[in-house]
Amino acid sequence: MKNRFKLTNLMRRSGRCGLALSGLLLLAIAASSSAAEILPPSSLPYGYSYEEWSAKYVQWALGQSTDQMEVVGWPGICSGPASRVRFLGGPLAPGAGGISIVTYHDTTPAGTPLFFPILDAYSDNTACPLSDFTSLTAEQLAAESVESFSFVTETSCTIDGVSVAGMEDPTNSVYNVVSPPFSYTTAEKDNVLAGLIGEPCIPGGMTIYPAVADGVWLMLSPLSPGRHTIHTVGVVSVGGVVVVRFDLTYDLTVTRDQDGGHDRDNK
Repeated sequence: MKNRFKLTNLMRRSGRCGLALSGLLLLAIAASSSAAEILPPSSLPYGYSYEEWSAKYVQWALGQSTDQMEVVGWPGICSGPASRVRFLGGPLAPGAGGISIVTYHDTTPAGTPLFFPILDAYSDNTACPLSDFTSLTAEQLAAESVESFSFVTETSCTIDGVSVAGMEDPTNSVYNVVSPPFSYTTAEKDNVLAGLIGEPCIPGGMTIYPAVADGVWLMLSPLSPGRHTIHTVGVVSVGGVVVVRFDLTYDLTVTRDQDGGHDRDNK
């Protein structure tokens, strides 16, 4: 059983293309900034629900090797508008004293939507030693993720200095969603469960199912060419005491190139 809070800084290349399923939720809270906006969960952004995007994000993260970490990663979708979406990564675990204050610098081509968590928790049945693996159902794992996320006391995001509304109450935010069950396969070499999450017994190439994630996520439509700053904060508190704080700044330069290697990636 696992209950973890994290923001990830990894990249997964899937061999499959996904199809959009269905959307849910109502309510739209959008924040415009630099010709971009936060797309509400009710909009089925780029053909997928926020729930589906969150599953793809954590699947992408947990399938990676510790020597392939990137700030801007590709979800592995092969065609259509969703193929242009990129994931913003971050530290997988909090730093010393539960605090991570990090600034990332990277570039991304024009026309690139960005999907990222402010803070997320996921649960699965992995454990070390391997004999301690649990056999909880997807429903039970979802309940664990929701319980873990209930300790999140703060989420916020500013984009070029403009605050995103609707995040003040993390567990009741429109951007707080629970993923459908998903599987992930650990990297053959230097997998992140063994190298970063503290499960040294987990081998490479292991497929794990089910896993479920709960978190506050944002889908940002393409930023205009130029330099942009995205600042996110996520806080976990227990008994009124802060135990985890992620304070991340993304210093992004959006180039005027709208291809960015997408055609190459999709061959």
